[in-house]
Amino acid sequence: MKISVITLFPDMISSFIKESIIKRAVDKGLVEIELINLRDFAKDKYKSVDDKPYGGGAGMILRVDVLKDAISFAVKNKEGKTKIVLTSAKGKTYSQKKANDYLKLDHLVIIAGHYEGTDERILNYIDEEISIGDFILTGGEVVASAIIDSIVRLIPEVLKKEEATKEESFSKEFPLEYPQYTKPAEFDGNKVPEILLSGDHEKIKEWRLIKSKELTKKLRPDLLKNTNTSSST
Repeated sequence: MKISVITLFPDMISSFIKESIIKRAVDKGLVEIELINLRDFAKDKYKSVDDKPYGGGAGMILRVDVLKDAISFAVKNKEGKTKIVLTSAKGKTYSQKKANDYLKLDHLVIIAGHYEGTDERILNYIDEEISIGDFILTGGEVVASAIIDSIVRLIPEVLKKEEATKEESFSKEFPLEYPQYTKPAEFDGNKVPEILLSGDHEKIKEWRLIKSKELTKKLRPDLLKNTNTSSST
């Protein structure tokens, strides 16, 4: 799989992908990550990529002609299934399901949004807009990095155990993961639940399902709308 990021600040993402699991995946050739500097497609000697909005208003708007040239460069050797997404406060909220959908692509192009937004005509050249929540960031590099991380960890052979992605939050019937414990078995008078020390894997599995259901109902009941299971206990 290939992931291209069109960005004003490639170094922000470069430092991120050179660490931990992402670096290991790149080194193994399991994913290719390309960083494209938007300023390379500027139309003037000042490398400007934005301008004042028509009609007036605060802030600057990313130019559609500059973005279009960057997109064309990113997909110049288009092969297989490709999708182009723009990070935007107006976008659909990103989710684990979307991460799994993107995993099926051969090439994902992410445009890191900036300033007061982009020229609306860019919608003619992208497939969708994506947001990671109802809050504003100074730029889309953080969003792009989060998307990369969420996809790469799903690629087979990236994580050491397949169960690491199957048993985590947002990947099963009740989206929130059950409570986890490790050594010591008792700390400050708080003990690990006896069932987890029993060695009875069927009972442990049942306990975890119950706890996942309880936590999801308590903390994120909205997520139960995405399941076919009744939210009653």
